[in-house]
Amino acid sequence: MRTLAGDQSVTEAAFEVTRASIIEGLQRSTLLITLLSLAILLVGCGIPGVGTGGNGDPSGHVHIVGSTALLPLVTQAADLFRQHYPGVKMDVAGGGSITGLKAVTNHQADIGDSDIYADPALYPDPNLTDHIVCVNTFALIVDPHIPLSSLTTQQIIAIFTRKGLNWNMFGGPDLPVVPIIRPATSGTRALFRKYVLGGIEESGHPLTTDSSTSVINTVAHTPGAIGYVTTVLVNHTVRMIGIDGVTPTLQHIKAGRYKFWGYEHMYTLENGSNATTTFLDFMLTAEVQQLAQQLGYLPVSAIAGTAAQAGA
Repeated sequence: MRTLAGDQSVTEAAFEVTRASIIEGLQRSTLLITLLSLAILLVGCGIPGVGTGGNGDPSGHVHIVGSTALLPLVTQAADLFRQHYPGVKMDVAGGGSITGLKAVTNHQADIGDSDIYADPALYPDPNLTDHIVCVNTFALIVDPHIPLSSLTTQQIIAIFTRKGLNWNMFGGPDLPVVPIIRPATSGTRALFRKYVLGGIEESGHPLTTDSSTSVINTVAHTPGAIGYVTTVLVNHTVRMIGIDGVTPTLQHIKAGRYKFWGYEHMYTLENGSNATTTFLDFMLTAEVQQLAQQLGYLPVSAIAGTAAQAGA
């Protein structure tokens, strides 16, 4: 015959089993509710991959400002991007590298294009993120009536410090030299000063706006003019000349013989919009990189192992 104590033991054991089952069920329900809530939160916050119409496409507005040397590529890439993602409004403008860096750090643009690295002393925001998209080459251009194929570094310094006032000093015609100076907002100017002038401040005829096309047009229509610009935009209206007898080719850059080049940067602040992130990824696709090479830019991979302008 069973005792009372035995009956109580059986009852307590059954109760423990039932309680464990209830607790396990509650835990599973809580986990399910948590996962569902998290999924709803991610959708509401616009995590990459969540877009308009539930098709995963990004939407919104991407505002890009900065380097006029990179502008030809970014403009065409934005047109292609719109074809892939019609729900995104792309707004692309120049203004110069410094303008681009200031715009993105002041939350006035989603992307700031720049020919130069952002100096942490000037742009200390820890969320500022660099996206290198290609390599750009730059060159000296002159009035097409100046029959010179190259200038030495010392001759260039003399010209841009106003010590060389006539082209006949350099084997050219009897014609005053007119150096065209880009605004302080220009990243191309910063590269020229650092890698060609050796840090010396330049002087000459200043342009009021930073525009690569303006440099070309001014040089083309000013007798005796000389300036510098991305090789991507050089056309028949001006003459491109070498530096120390060297032209801006990939081979000369890789050999360390040509120094007037730099990486093209697209700066953002961390945690940008889905559309901005998608566009930056798009810039590195084969489609855009092939376009870049067609326009005259160089892929970053082509410069790998070169004594690079790391701190430009």
